[in-house]
Amino acid sequence: MRRLYPKQPLVGVGAVLVCDGEILLEKRKNEPGRGKWSIPGGLVELGETVEQSVIREVKEETGLDVEEPEQVDVVDSITRSEKAT
Repeated sequence: MRRLYPKQPLVGVGAVLVCDGEILLEKRKNEPGRGKWSIPGGLVELGETVEQSVIREVKEETGLDVEEPEQVDVVDSITRSEKAT
């Protein structure tokens, strides 16, 4: 899948997990953002709801089980370059 100049939108999810007033962060293993600290998340797969994607991504990345995630916000992240315009 092409992330740089994709032919269609890529839908991603991120999970803010809070326990005892602390937020779980992980160090990214892959691009984009390899080596940076981030919340767990990833791309929505075909046929998944955003809730199912959060549950799957958190399990894959942290081994933790999430039940009944709550959607908090929707954010557009569009990066344009001279090539894309």
